[in-house]
Amino acid sequence: MHLVFLWLVEDLLTVFTGGAAQIPELFILGVAYKILTDDEERRFNLPAIWIAFAGGILWDLRWVGIPGFFTLGYVVAILIIIQIWEVIPPQGRTSGNGFYYIVFALLEISQLLPPVLPVLILGGGTGWIFFIRQQIYSLPAILICLWLYVRKIRRSN
Repeated sequence: MHLVFLWLVEDLLTVFTGGAAQIPELFILGVAYKILTDDEERRFNLPAIWIAFAGGILWDLRWVGIPGFFTLGYVVAILIIIQIWEVIPPQGRTSGNGFYYIVFALLEISQLLPPVLPVLILGGGTGWIFFIRQQIYSLPAILICLWLYVRKIRRSN
């Protein structure tokens, strides 16, 4: 339910800005956060791929008009996050200050990959300016997710 809320918030922010500002990918950030904070290992992995696919298709039909544009970015980002997360042993997912850099990088993948694919496919030009803005705007959302992750880890220890 939280993911539907994030998708709607992202959609409403896009509508309210009229396309003038690039809104962070809140929906896919929520899916990535859910993967990283899932208590039972691998329980959410397969549904996460399908949720990212469905959210991407809805986003493409709502805004882009070409089904599969953002869907590809969403699914690939989630697959990369799952693959990297499964390489890390469960004991190592909660320890060390350096580990938070890995969590930050995984959350950043969710913001980096989906918007860069259309720019690469359609060509550069002004698309890079919007991409850089979106990365700057997404930094607070990533830092909030990282803070929530650290808080959850510290409570469980």
